[in-house]
Formats: sequence, structure tokens, C-alpha cells
Amino acid sequence: MATPQLDEATVIRNMAAIDPFIWLDLNKIRLGGGRYELKGHEYQLGLLGEDHPRQCCIKGAQMGITEVWVLKTLHGMIHGKYPAGALYLFPTRDDVGDFSKARFDPLISDNPCIGNFVTSTDSKNIKRIGQGFLYLRGARATKTIDDTKKSSSQLKSIPVDRIVFDERDEMTDDMVTLAEERVSHSRIQELMYLGTPTVPDFGIDAQYQKSDQRVWMIRCRSCNKTTCLELEFPNCIKWSEKLKRHYRACANCNAEIFPSDGQWVALYPDRSKDLVGWWISQLNSTFHTPGYILDLYNNPPNGNLSEVMNSKLGRAFIAAENRLSPNMVWEACTKDGMLLSHDGPCAMGVDVGKMLNVVIAERPTRNSIKVIKIAEVESFNDLHDLARDFNVKCTVIDYKPEIRKVREFQATERHQVFACDYVERKTGQASWDEKDGFVKVNRTEICDATHDLVVNVGRLMLPRRSAEMEKFVKQMCNMAKILAEDDDTGSKEYRYRKLGDDHYRHALNYCWLASQRIGIQSDKVLINSYFKRRRSARSWMSA
Repeated sequence: MATPQLDEATVIRNMAAIDPFIWLDLNKIRLGGGRYELKGHEYQLGLLGEDHPRQCCIKGAQMGITEVWVLKTLHGMIHGKYPAGALYLFPTRDDVGDFSKARFDPLISDNPCIGNFVTSTDSKNIKRIGQGFLYLRGARATKTIDDTKKSSSQLKSIPVDRIVFDERDEMTDDMVTLAEERVSHSRIQELMYLGTPTVPDFGIDAQYQKSDQRVWMIRCRSCNKTTCLELEFPNCIKWSEKLKRHYRACANCNAEIFPSDGQWVALYPDRSKDLVGWWISQLNSTFHTPGYILDLYNNPPNGNLSEVMNSKLGRAFIAAENRLSPNMVWEACTKDGMLLSHDGPCAMGVDVGKMLNVVIAERPTRNSIKVIKIAEVESFNDLHDLARDFNVKCTVIDYKPEIRKVREFQATERHQVFACDYVERKTGQASWDEKDGFVKVNRTEICDATHDLVVNVGRLMLPRRSAEMEKFVKQMCNMAKILAEDDDTGSKEYRYRKLGDDHYRHALNYCWLASQRIGIQSDKVLINSYFKRRRSARSWMSA
């Protein structure tokens, strides 16, 4: 039997059901007041056509990536790809309202090919589209469990096939993990992460580093070689005396190149099976001249290069003074190995988690400490032993999450033990409560203090290199100081963001606090000398 021939219109409709770009073009989708077109956004075609279930994208601001993945999500829901629905996750509920009103509602009203499939639009955060629901949610926690784990009623009991995380760096890891569970019962399980990067090795940048790292390679019309503007900046921006303007230059021959001549190339194609990653910046935008971006880079507004690097270049960046580097910490190491015991007086700092991270130090001068022992131990009994072996005179220990065990440790130790609780509002010197054995300190200020210990040579002395010191150094660098906006007041202030395991950094914070309650080594020398003279005098008088 002969196969029935399909007319051209039917073939195109069938293709549109499979290919999001054909669907966009066929239906003349209107977006942002005008018709969607690929011209000037050629890089979007690759994202529209990629079906890998795990993708991430680091981007400059206003590159249209959010719209691309919204349209791709709608296409999939309309054509039955996501029967269980999809979740679009934003940093806050306010972001949800803004997006729903400014972007999603116009998409429905301006495009019948979308609006005809939306059967429920009475809520800003949930829309029925085709067979399933599109959930628009904020990633802010609504409650805290056991003082540590974050949770949200907004992200529970929502089974979906696809999740898009918009502005990943503004979401906490707890909320991302909670949201990811929403696809655990799906056969499709698509997870898409995008955002403007902030701090290196954190959030969207950390994900991109693990991906196949696709970049937009532009082919030169003169020499036929390719150039990635993001990788070559700032050398890829040249001044033309003839044209009287800056232009995008080929890395090989310096001829002018054009973003429309680009294609996506994976720097690490062997990783493509696990995670597809995209990087696109305003260097490829037709709405920003390359000379303007170069000028901002050379003369950042208010001296804030981070904003230029993040929003314009789509590159994670943090100033050296806002994050420790491994080399900075290693420079504080001496040739001395870690000790097994010490006569004291010593200070001990303890960060409490699944394990207990301990830093023990003596205090050579008023403004310095010498770390003589770092350790990761399992139980509070181990802390008792360390306190005895190192003649610890003051311990500062993380108050949470093991409140009961911390109080028991305080009650059974003869030396001073203070439970520490970080606060964000209070500033100034640490507040010591002798009666209740409690100390409160501003989290940003104590992290600043240990940062200064490291960068000011001679103030911090560490043991020589070892396996445990490798872990210590890494965790010391897993915090970055960023300018954050207060959710309640809208005011901005610097806070330290966790980039990974940072237990030893907090243990050093506590140890530095504890060291303020013990004598310095010169005091010990004077005291020993005094008692030595007294013993000598008694021996002479009794002779």
C-alpha cells in the first residue's frame, strides 16, 4: 500500500510541533511589542534546538535567554511534551509577579497560538496550558527546619517534567535542591539553569565549569579563522581610524567580524552527555557597541568592575580584597608541623556540623595568632581530649545546630567555653555574656577580621603543608564578600556568601574570638620568670 502524501502545510505544522523555532516563525510570535526574529540573536537558535535534559547558561544581562527558554517551555507544553507540567523558578515572589504581568500576560494576549491553549489565567503564579500546569514560583524559603535547613511550601507537592531556574546565583542551594526533587517522578526530568554569574566557582559559574562549555565562535570573512569574543576580550576590540569607531576584531588577522557569522562550539565535547553549557555576553549583542563595553571595562562606574564583568561580559568576578586565594593562605604557613600537645595557654575554635572542625592556637602577640593544631573530629569527647592536651583556656564554639550538646560541653569543662551566634544587624565589638557563656558577633565583621589576619603578613602563622591543611586552605577560600540587598528595607550592605564547605573558616573565626580571652606568650614568659625567681629566692633563704 502506498504511503499517503502529506501536503506542504501539514508537513510544516508537524515540523512546528517538533521544532520550537519553526513554531515561532510559522506563528509569527510577538514578543515585547514586536515580532520575534532571529536576526541579531542568531545565537538563540542553538538553545532553541538543543534537547539535552541538563543545560546551564551564563549570560550577560538582556540577551533574551529568559524569553527563549520561556517560549521553549510553552512550545513543549502546547505540544504535549510536558504532560506533568513545568516550573519556572525565580529568586523571589516579587520577581514572579513582575514576570507574569510584564512578560507572560502579553504573550497570551498578543499570540492566539499560545492564548488558545491557556485555559486558566486567573492567577499570576499558575497557568493551565494544554494538558498540564505552568507554575511560576519564587525560590525564597518560607520556613527553617532545625535552624539550618530551608524549606518552602511553594515548592512542595508540585510534580513537573521541566524546571527552569532563572538567576540561579540569587537562589540558595537548599531551595534549588528542594525544587529539583519536583522532577524525580518524571520520565523527562529536564533541568535548565541560567543567570548572570556573580562569584567564581559558585552557582551558575560552577555549573558551567562542569559542562561542555559551549561558546559562540565567529568565523572571519577575511581569513576564515574563528574567534570567541568572550575568551579574547579585551584584545578583540580594536579602534579603526578609518571607520572612527571600535569594532570586533578577528584574533588571527584583526579584520572586523560579525556575531551573525557565529556558531556554537563545545570546548569540552566529551562532557556533552552529562551537562550542556552556554556562554553568551553583550559583546555579541547588536544593541551594544563594542567600544561602549570596552570603555566601561576600562573605566567602571564608581570603580565597580564586578558589575561590568557580570552583567556586560557574563563573567564571574570578584575583587581580590573580597575573597581569599589559596596562595594568600599558603603564604601564612611556617615550617612547623602540627603539635600533639601544648603547655598553653591556648584558644580553641569549633565549628559544629556533621563533623567538628577544630582550630587551636596560641597568641604570640596582641595582634597575631599561631595555629598549632587543626583537626576534624567526630564527637564532643574528642573536644574534651583536645582541650586537655593543649591546655585550652578559652573555647568559642558554634551554638547551632547541636545546642544541647554544646551546653553539655560547657557544663563539663573547667575552662571558659562560649557558645557563638552570628548576627547580621549588630555591629562593633563582640558581645560577651559571662553568666550564660554566650558571645554574639557580626558575621561580616568577624569574617573581615580573619581575612585581615591572612592578608597582613605575620598576623597569622599556620602549620606546614599537609593533607588536612589542604582541606583547611580550600575551606578558607570558600567565602566571598558581596554587596547584598536587604529583603525588608532594600538597603545594600556587604555580606559573605558561602561558596562551598567553609567549616574551617568559621572555626578560625571562633578561634580568633577565643584568643582574645587568653594571655599572650610574652605574658607567659613574664609569669614563668616571676615564679622562677620566687623559687630561687626560697631555695637561697632555706639554705
